[in-house]
Formats: sequence, C-alpha cells, structure tokens
Amino acid sequence: MFRYFILIISMAVMPLTASALTIDETVTIALDTNNNIKSKQYTVKAKELASDNAILIFMPSIGVSYDYSYSWQDRTKAANTKTDGDLSTLSAYANLNLFNGLSDLFGYQLAKLDRDIAVSDLDAASYQTILDAQLAFINVLKAKSDLEVAESNLKLLEMQKRDAQISADNGLIAKNDLLQTETYLASAQLQKITAQSAVTQAIQSLEKVINRKLASNEELIEPVFMNITLDSEDILKEKMFANRSDLKKLEQSYQAAKKTENRSLSGVYPTIDASFNYAGYGDSADPFAGNPGGMDSNMTVGITASWNILSVASASMQSLSDKRTRQALAYSIADTKQSMVLDLQRKIENYYTSKAQLAQSIIGVQHAEENYRVTKNLYDQSAATMTELLDASSLLNEAKVSESNARYSVISSVYNLEWVIQEKLPVHEVQQDNGTMPVNDNTAAPAPAPAR
Repeated sequence: MFRYFILIISMAVMPLTASALTIDETVTIALDTNNNIKSKQYTVKAKELASDNAILIFMPSIGVSYDYSYSWQDRTKAANTKTDGDLSTLSAYANLNLFNGLSDLFGYQLAKLDRDIAVSDLDAASYQTILDAQLAFINVLKAKSDLEVAESNLKLLEMQKRDAQISADNGLIAKNDLLQTETYLASAQLQKITAQSAVTQAIQSLEKVINRKLASNEELIEPVFMNITLDSEDILKEKMFANRSDLKKLEQSYQAAKKTENRSLSGVYPTIDASFNYAGYGDSADPFAGNPGGMDSNMTVGITASWNILSVASASMQSLSDKRTRQALAYSIADTKQSMVLDLQRKIENYYTSKAQLAQSIIGVQHAEENYRVTKNLYDQSAATMTELLDASSLLNEAKVSESNARYSVISSVYNLEWVIQEKLPVHEVQQDNGTMPVNDNTAAPAPAPAR
C-alpha cells in the first residue's frame, strides 16, 4: 500500500511532458487552418462545377407545354341561350443551335480555363503559406536563441558587477570602472528586454500563421542542419518557370484573353438554329380527346439562319479591345519572368553569403570565447583593466548574436530558394569535423503539397 502511495505522489509532482512541434507539422497545420486557402478551395470547387455545367451549352433545349382554356358566352338574354366549350393544347418542342460563330465552344474553353486559373491561384496561396509558416517557425527559434544570448550576457555582466563592487569597496579599482560596469549591465538588461519582446512577437506571428495558440509547454524542435545541392542558375530558372503557380496563372489568363477575343469575333458570323415543334389539340381538358375523326395536331420542323449586320462592327471593336488586353498580359508575363529571374539570383547570392557569414561567425565565437578567457585571467591577476574585460565580454556577446543571425539566415535562405522554384532542394548530411560548418536545415521530410 505504501508503494502505491509513493507512486501516486511521484506522478503528482512529475512535470508534464512538453509537447513538441516540428517545422513540417507547423506547415501542415498552417495549410489545414489557413482561411485564405479554404476560401480558394471553395472557389476551385465552384469553378469546377461551372466548367462541368458549361458542356450543357452544346445540348438541345427540349420542353413540353400544356394549355387549357374554358370559354362561356351568353349570346341572347331573351332566348336564354348559352354556349360553352373546352380547349386544351399539348405541345413538345426541341431547339438546337447548329452554328453560333463557335462562341459556345470558346465559352466552354473559357470555363475550363477559369477552373485552371482558380487551381493555380490556390497553389500560389498554398506555397506562400508554406513559406510563411517556415519563416515564422524559424523566427521564433531565432528570437529564443537571441534571448539565450542576452541572458548569458546579462549573467556574465552581473558577475562582473559583483566583482567590480567588491574591488571598488576594497579600493582596488576606481569608482569610474564600477560605473562603467553598471553602464554595460544596463545595456545588457535592455538587450534582454528587447529579446523577450521579440520572442513574444515572433510567437504571435507563428500563432497567426497556424491559426491557433501555442501551448505553454509546447516546444519547437530545432531543424536538423543539412547541406543542400544547388543546380546551376539556368537549371533553377527552368524549374522556376515550370513550377511557379503565379506564372501559370498569368499564362492561363493570357489563354483566357485569347479565347475571349475569339468569342467576341464570333459575333460577325450568322447563327443557324434547328427547331422541331409538335402540338396536339383536344375539345376537353384531355388534349388526346379530339374530334370524332381523331385528335387535331400540328408538327413543324425548320432551320433558321439569322445575321445581325449591325453587330458586325460592334463585335469587331470588342474583339480588338480583347486583343489589346491579351497583348498587355503578354508584356506582363515577360516582366514577371524578368522579376523572377532577378529574385532567384538574389536568393542564390543570399544563400552563399549566409553560408560564408555562418563560417566566419563560428570562428568568431571561438575567438571571442578564447579572448574573454585570456582577458579574465589577466584581469584576475591585475594585468588587464576593467575596460578591457568589458570590451572582451561585449565582443563575445556580439559574436554570439552574429552566429545566431547567420545560422538562421542560412535556413531561411534555403526556404526562400525553395519557394522561388516551388520545389524541394536535394539535401545531404554534413560531416562536421575540422571546423566544417553545418549548412541548412530543411527537415528531411518534404513539405506538404499545396492543399487542393
């Protein structure tokens, strides 16, 4: 019984296990909960239904109508004679457009292009959500890393402040050195407050992206550093032009403008319709109860051609207007491609620059740590001044901040590159020996496909 009591007490005081959130899980949550994506998903469904419905334009219109009338007439009041009668009509008709300048065909193709544009728009929103989730996740990790650096720097300066106070009380250092230490300490306290605010803001941004609150015990898993293999700029450019959803949307809009132009031009052609009509007449409410000789009926089959001559000029002008719209889209596509190429080049350079900065910052931290160790030993032996010690601690703090910035900058640059080409980059693990630096994360699992 006592053992069970101890077990219960142990479970009660045991801290709750913190839940963990990976960057891929963050992306999945963001895709599943993003309101903009959900809106565009319904837009795609609506466009799909409209596209399926557009095929009905090629079907004939078929209908049935029924008419019944009762007439009553008092011809002569004096003779008190009255007449009445029933008349019913049942008719069936079918109409089919044989030629309409191909406007119906272009309308059907436009409906399908509208659906494709909606899909591309959804894909573009999905890829943007993926990048937003990745960068928001990384920003939280970076903010927390900066906070750790700030707290470490504050503890170091608090220790120096205590040593300086003791030395000042014993007359070993001047009061000016103590005041200088307090100045550095106040700066470190401000650095910590700023870092804490940055963590709060980064978490709020991440919560907005995933559309939910982070639990108080929810930890973010640090991505595993990987090294990426970059193809040549020309190959990356080809992938970018083939994959980018926003470019596809523009190209599909160009095709839609071309179909619209053709549909407007179809107004210069005549329209040809075929029709069939059958009507039966009866002398009562029953149209099949006709005269003694049989039911009266009428059947008409015809072909009608019509051509509105005045609409030719209007259709021609509208077609010319649509052509100008199409030409404008062509230049917009060319300009967008130029901007994409420039963006790709900048992100490639940013990746390599971030790698170089990370390599330099790792060495910088090692140098700053060793410099502080040596300066502290000299200061303890009264061979270095308080100013030199404070400068060494400041250099160490700056080196750690630079290393944190460079580390997460490499990761972010890779995610930005993947967004530019909308494709996962090939990765392999790095052997970190002899000072070889780790390069990029991108958690081994591929990012979720855009929501459809």
